[in-house]
Amino acid sequence: MERTSRAVMLGLSLAAFCLLLLTPDARARPGEFRTGQVRDLPLNDPQVQKAAQEAVATYNMGSNSLYYFRDTHILKAQCQLVAGIKYYLSLEMSSTACRKNAMTGDRSVDLTICPLATGTEEEKLRCNFEILVVPWQNSSQLLKNDCVPMY
Repeated sequence: MERTSRAVMLGLSLAAFCLLLLTPDARARPGEFRTGQVRDLPLNDPQVQKAAQEAVATYNMGSNSLYYFRDTHILKAQCQLVAGIKYYLSLEMSSTACRKNAMTGDRSVDLTICPLATGTEEEKLRCNFEILVVPWQNSSQLLKNDCVPMY
């Protein structure tokens, strides 16, 4: 009997000790945001807009298209708190009538004033982007992009 109660007490003590060791994120109440958890964001969130602009600018720098693209619709936005903030964005993008110029550099063009291409020049893409933003280092990095033509 004493041996059984000693084993139970030891087990309960060990369980209590393990609960104390849990990180604050693991002890978070239901409904709270936890580190590593992916959550949906409002499409009009300023940080979503900024991340989308960064993704499109980076895409334009790496694209071999003669014309710039700009986002026309943000379809879905999510974020994940990691060593920074990782954004998962689904966008629709369209080609513009603004031609790339090697002299100006890709980041100096204000895409909001570039008219969208029309007719045979128009090209539409649906893209999924993964962007890591590290605010305290003032840096962002496009980790993944997957774009497919829309017909």
